[in-house]
Amino acid sequence: MELCPSIKNILLLDSEGKRIAVKYYSDDWPTNSAKEAFEKAVFTKTQKTNARTEAEITMLENYIVVYKFVQDLHFFVTGGENENEIILATVLQGFFDAVGLLLRGTVDKKEALENLDLILLCLDEIVDGGIILETDANVIAGKVASHSLDAGAPLSEQTITQALATAREHLTRSLLK
Repeated sequence: MELCPSIKNILLLDSEGKRIAVKYYSDDWPTNSAKEAFEKAVFTKTQKTNARTEAEITMLENYIVVYKFVQDLHFFVTGGENENEIILATVLQGFFDAVGLLLRGTVDKKEALENLDLILLCLDEIVDGGIILETDANVIAGKVASHSLDAGAPLSEQTITQALATAREHLTRSLLK
């Protein structure tokens, strides 16, 4: 018996079932094709539901999947068949709300792709290795925002986007002198 609730994966798909951001925390899907097949199965099973106002729950292949849709984005959190649905729903809501805060209320595919680095950081702040770290959207968004604003950090600790922005800023300064 596991003492700590765990997450199998978190998926963010578009309205056609294509990946935006996905993170797997278990070896239940060992190959990329197995992961894509699971994503397709989840999308196919849930696409005709109306999970826009509150989260819905379904069982798929001995997994509990909690999901919610907004605009052209589909958010999914998967746990084992013995996992607590309320905990999974709390993780989903934390992810959903944090993305909403980080994208300043404009939660759609275009905005998500433009801010993919923030969404991936968001996933890292919520779950690590399947263990739930944080579910409060304000805390998650705050940590992600502080990562993205830390331009004074060494280049080794910056994301590629941040490093390019820092390099661009230094180049602009040197040209203007």
